[in-house]
Amino acid sequence: MISKEEFVVIHTLYSQGFSIRQISKILGLNRRTVSRRLKEEDLKLYPKRSYPSKLNDYKGYIEERINQAYPDRIPSTVILREINDMGYTGSLRTLQKYTKVIYDRIGSKRGKDSEEIIRFETEKGFQAQADWTTIRAGRKPIYAFVMVLGYSRTAFVYFTNNSDEDIFQSCHIKAFDYFGGIPKTILYDNLKSVIIQRDKYGKNRHGINNDFLDFSKGLFIPKPCKPYRAKTKGKVERFNSYLKNNFYKPLRAKLKNSGLEITPELLNSYIFSWLEMANNRIHGTTKRKPFDMLNILPPLVKSILPISLFLLSP
Repeated sequence: MISKEEFVVIHTLYSQGFSIRQISKILGLNRRTVSRRLKEEDLKLYPKRSYPSKLNDYKGYIEERINQAYPDRIPSTVILREINDMGYTGSLRTLQKYTKVIYDRIGSKRGKDSEEIIRFETEKGFQAQADWTTIRAGRKPIYAFVMVLGYSRTAFVYFTNNSDEDIFQSCHIKAFDYFGGIPKTILYDNLKSVIIQRDKYGKNRHGINNDFLDFSKGLFIPKPCKPYRAKTKGKVERFNSYLKNNFYKPLRAKLKNSGLEITPELLNSYIFSWLEMANNRIHGTTKRKPFDMLNILPPLVKSILPISLFLLSP
């Protein structure tokens, strides 16, 4: 049985041109499963069946061997040969899943991060990072929806007085229209609009908000980042600070004695001219202008054509 999240990813990858064979390889699923699910409009749930793991009788031995060798790692193929001699008839993949759980647990207990943070640049059109950031708290809060394209660093901002699901989705549509296309994946923090339960279906297999899953199906793949790991979506986190220090604070000071109330509508009347400047500045990391890297089409041309014609691709 597959999760609803995997069902959506199957349909999204297929709509992006991936073959059944490629989807099967990416998700680790049988090709017949992928093919069958592509014929379904909605996920059909099957009764869960529980089977005893072939590894159960050997888990004590495996954990002892790993603890003896740590921090060195015993190749899983070596452990497989040893437990094969003891009567194990299961697969290497089942063994590898279990040894990963043990290594993660040992690393956590000993104060070591079991997963290395790898900083990397994404290909054009592959990833965006999105977030809500609070501009003003209190009785009349103001939030900013921010989306930053990973490759070009082109940013989009829209201000609201709430972060409800329907507003969240409409902000995505506004961002896609502004960029002139849709990235293949979008990275999110622990937002309630996206994630309803972490590790719902097992480690790193999260439960995604059903409304948001339906919205993203066929458009992009929502990807939750790890909790308490701000570096994972550092591009949008850095832009949030830039937005507050270079747009909101100077504008608030400028309007201090004007008698005008600062509202989401007022901020939205200023933000797009500021974004024009921000996306045409030389970016500190890429040393290029975000708009130049995006190679965005003129707004008048973009607005009269279907957004599906402007899917960003490598």
